[in-house]
Amino acid sequence: MKKLSCFILLIFFLLVGGSHTLANSNQMIIINKNTNQLAYYNQGKLEKTFKVATGRQNSYTPEGKFKIVNKIKNRPYYKQNIPGGHPSNPLGDRWLGINARGTYGTTYAIHGNNNPKSIGTYASAGCIRMYNDEIRWLFDRVAVNTPVIITTSKQSLHQIALANGYAFESKVNKLSVSKSSPQPTNASVSVSASVSSGSNTLYKFMVHDGKKWSTIRDFSSTNKVNWQPKSAGNYKLKVQVKNKNSKRKFEDERVLNYTVYQPAKANSLAVNKVSPQPSNTTINLTAQSNNNTNNQFKFSFFDGKKWVDIQKYSSNNKATWKPTKAGNYQVRVQVKNKHSKKSFDSERIINYTVFNEAKINTLSFNHATPQPINKDITITAQSNDNSNNRFRFLVFDGQKWVTIQDFSTKRTVSWKPAKAGAYQIKVQGKHRNSKKAFDHEKVMTYNVFHEATLSDISLNPVSPQPTDTNITITAQSNDNSNNHFKFLIFDGQKWVTIQDFSSKRSTSWKPLNAGDYQIKVQVKHKHSKKNFDHEQIISYTVYDPAKIVAFNMDRESPQFINNEIHFTVNSHDPSNHLYRFSIFDGSSWDVVQDYSPNNNYRWVPISEGTYTIKSEVKHKNSTHPFDDSEEIIFTIE
Repeated sequence: MKKLSCFILLIFFLLVGGSHTLANSNQMIIINKNTNQLAYYNQGKLEKTFKVATGRQNSYTPEGKFKIVNKIKNRPYYKQNIPGGHPSNPLGDRWLGINARGTYGTTYAIHGNNNPKSIGTYASAGCIRMYNDEIRWLFDRVAVNTPVIITTSKQSLHQIALANGYAFESKVNKLSVSKSSPQPTNASVSVSASVSSGSNTLYKFMVHDGKKWSTIRDFSSTNKVNWQPKSAGNYKLKVQVKNKNSKRKFEDERVLNYTVYQPAKANSLAVNKVSPQPSNTTINLTAQSNNNTNNQFKFSFFDGKKWVDIQKYSSNNKATWKPTKAGNYQVRVQVKNKHSKKSFDSERIINYTVFNEAKINTLSFNHATPQPINKDITITAQSNDNSNNRFRFLVFDGQKWVTIQDFSTKRTVSWKPAKAGAYQIKVQGKHRNSKKAFDHEKVMTYNVFHEATLSDISLNPVSPQPTDTNITITAQSNDNSNNHFKFLIFDGQKWVTIQDFSSKRSTSWKPLNAGDYQIKVQVKHKHSKKNFDHEQIISYTVYDPAKIVAFNMDRESPQFINNEIHFTVNSHDPSNHLYRFSIFDGSSWDVVQDYSPNNNYRWVPISEGTYTIKSEVKHKNSTHPFDDSEEIIFTIE
């Protein structure tokens, strides 16, 4: 009878106490026994995760895909006759029954507990325990027939949900285009979308032309579409996204604005004066396009080498051009819509010829005047139109004009003057179509000279000489009146200019230091562009006069006859000096040792008396009798 009563009570709770909320097709519960976590998914996203307790042994809590089949508040715990909702009831006060292992929500469930410390552990007989406040929150939201996935997995909750077909809600992250707005009509634009969340996302692309929305492509798994607008206008591009299993029209959408313009087209380019025209003529240019109001115009011309702007882009469809040089030109107008990112949308080009009479601009030489005789000189003419002009070259030698090259297309000629003189060089130019003898000419003067050469260098006095000697250096050349002279000295370390180029042919030099010098004379014609035309170098020796530093003897005066006395002379440069010794006996001088490198003398007096001993010294290059001398008075007893 007691068992029958329990059964009747269970049926009562199932039919009366249970909740029969219709299942939400986008709800799912996942329980991972590996981590003891419960995840609740709703409307395509994870709403909340909870800690749970599962079976004390792995087999206690069934694994598989189940459903919530009933919802019961305050279910009694029949084994111990504990009323529903009682604090000691191990089921808590909420029961979400699942149809596991052939049961129908009566054996296995997600429910509350009376032992909060067990949550997060393996503690139950097979059910899934939750904290009481958390099961109440879940109970109020989960619907009957909601899928329940119980597993033991190392995968994330998200991966488990995907593997079990949960339809995550798609959210648009970005709607982008391959070509930024604005773009011209017929431009191929790739429209692409990305989502920040969702799975199995479908994309729908639409465009609004200012009047209505049109579908570019209906929902598909491809997240991009090509769009090629045919008409100008301000458009709106839209993407809508949803999960492929979603029953909603869309889950999210994104819209961006996009401007499309009509590319400009140049219809005509007209001139007020037809080609050809002379240079410096003012020519008015006028362009017409498909939409002068929204288009901009740029005018330029091509001179055979490069394009030159006449008028940069502006709304003005007219420009003025005044060509200053002859040539076969191309005149161009380029047009583009004010929104265009291109350098131009369309262009129109016309040919235009401008001509000039010949004019000689320059007459130049590869070697500037003046130059020496027999120099190969290239004469070059430049004109206003070298390709269409003809040139003639003439030379006037002071008596007559001589043609060295008649009219031809050649702008250069070679000339090698054999005589010195002041010449006139003339070039005449004319256009190839000119009927004149010539259109224009230019004349220049050109001087030709003989290069300077040295014939002699004389020195007074001649080498060698002592320091502080005034030396005059004199040069002779082939044309003293037109040549300039430069004098330099090399002291063994560097060249020093003692007189720069001038018309003076002589200079004075007073060397202060001894040494072996080199004297250089450079000469050049007064018109010469060279550093010098010719040079000669001669050697010159300068020495320091010898000077006695000390005159010594090894015995002091007086001395006895037949005693040897040793005299020594010291000078500042003994290796280059010569020494002489003389003795005066009271009546005459007697040279006892003539000039030699020997700086000492040994004297053995044989007669008594008062003597004068003299030492003389001179440089080995000296032409003087002596450079310095010193005497000693000596008494012999």
